[in-house]
Amino acid sequence: MTVAIKNEIEIVGRERLTPALEVAKKFTSTTPSRPALNHLALKENGEMHATDTFRAIILKNVHSYQEEILLNHKTLDLIKGYVFPHLNELLKVEEHTQSSFQLSKEDALKLIPAIKFIKSNKFQIMKFTFTNDYIELSVPGIHLKLDDFEFDIKQHKDTENIISFTPIYLLDALEAFLKFSSNENITVHHQGALKVMIFENEDMTKGVLPRRIY
Repeated sequence: MTVAIKNEIEIVGRERLTPALEVAKKFTSTTPSRPALNHLALKENGEMHATDTFRAIILKNVHSYQEEILLNHKTLDLIKGYVFPHLNELLKVEEHTQSSFQLSKEDALKLIPAIKFIKSNKFQIMKFTFTNDYIELSVPGIHLKLDDFEFDIKQHKDTENIISFTPIYLLDALEAFLKFSSNENITVHHQGALKVMIFENEDMTKGVLPRRIY
């Protein structure tokens, strides 16, 4: 007797899940003190979340799991039971933010080599200054002024737009934008020198904590 087997196998979410995993894993924690943060959180609404408490990322419309699961990006094990931070609340733009502007992928490509240069010189903190016409990256002994920008900055508070970052954190945020976003632009919200800078568009939301300079 021959038994006919009808295969109805469906790959769920692979088109966006694979690139999302590659992008988001850089935002996970490597310390054992909070095990949940070593994983990626797959949320019920189709989002993927990751954070190491210094930066965070939300990638949208990634998967179709119907419950919250943590994904180990190294072993691909799926885990339940851990409580993951509510990143949508933590990455909410304040009503009275300092300034905001649109950053294009072309702009990001101009910035990345300069940030990589500073990172290669082992600097832990980099000052980031932006105006309508230029961005300046500064560390002791090095000042890189990048021209040819045409930002339309919406200035909500009459203060300078200066903020300091760990170079690799800002670099990972820009590269995530290039690799995952189908939108050519992302809105950058500068909320103050000591508050998280938020990048957001229809595909993703990211936050990078600034560094305090004494």
